[in-house]
Amino acid sequence: MVQREYVICGLCGRNRIIETEKKGRVRWDFVDLGAADFIQLREGGGKKAGMGGRGYRGSAPGSGFHLISAKTLAEVMEDPAYSDVVEGMKQQLIRLVRDSLQMGLIKREELT
Repeated sequence: MVQREYVICGLCGRNRIIETEKKGRVRWDFVDLGAADFIQLREGGGKKAGMGGRGYRGSAPGSGFHLISAKTLAEVMEDPAYSDVVEGMKQQLIRLVRDSLQMGLIKREELT
């Protein structure tokens, strides 16, 4: 039986394999909050005709979720429709920083 170690994101709870042969060790430095998409609107694709979707999910040409539009964090922060999402993320970030300071993972001088 195969066992794999997973790392769990303290911000969102998403988990992923800590190391793969193809991609190597998990990284945390690939998202630029100032430039990256924060909210995406996507549209679902189709399924293979006549297959009823059983066992063929995502196999039809053009299937999957296609990006329609996206907003950066700065754009979302200005939109009242997302104020709860932004506030929730902010509060979790504050908890992460506080907990990291208490555990000694980071030092106050590293925050400036």
